[in-house]
Amino acid sequence: MLREQVKKHGKQADISEFRQQLDALGLKILEVTSDGNCFFRALADQLEGNEEQHDKYRNMVVQFIMKNREMFEPFIEDEVPFDEYCQSMEKDGTWAGHMELQAASLVNHSNICIHRNNSPRWYIQNFDNREVRMIHLSYHDGEHYNSVRSKDDICAGPARPIIIKQHLVNLKFLPQSLR
Repeated sequence: MLREQVKKHGKQADISEFRQQLDALGLKILEVTSDGNCFFRALADQLEGNEEQHDKYRNMVVQFIMKNREMFEPFIEDEVPFDEYCQSMEKDGTWAGHMELQAASLVNHSNICIHRNNSPRWYIQNFDNREVRMIHLSYHDGEHYNSVRSKDDICAGPARPIIIKQHLVNLKFLPQSLR
């Protein structure tokens, strides 16, 4: 017998203020399942329009980290051996951290914009080409990611490109070495 999968969401804190903040930019939050895979689910929604492809993106990111050990190993915290860290990250439900965001940006040749409630946006800006896709995510309560799309995006397939005028201004003033 197939077990019915229940879609869970992050903390049910009042995110109406966050929704209003994004609404003013012409954006909306598309909630993804909260099961420890939320970053990869949000990434899969952005790139394919299907959060159920999260395992594909987890594998892609972990493989990239493993192949680029010299780039990532110095940033593993708590003195966990690199191989042990990667084995843990391969497991379904393991939360992604900053390294995985960085690797996701690099392996998907995309920049990432992380929207936060009543806070400045965070950017992972590995590419300065304006033609490069910008992945938009929301970060909630320090523990959950969702996908962010334009209000007029019907959510069938990959997220439609979003242009926030400030993106273009910020890129203009960043030193070349930080882009």
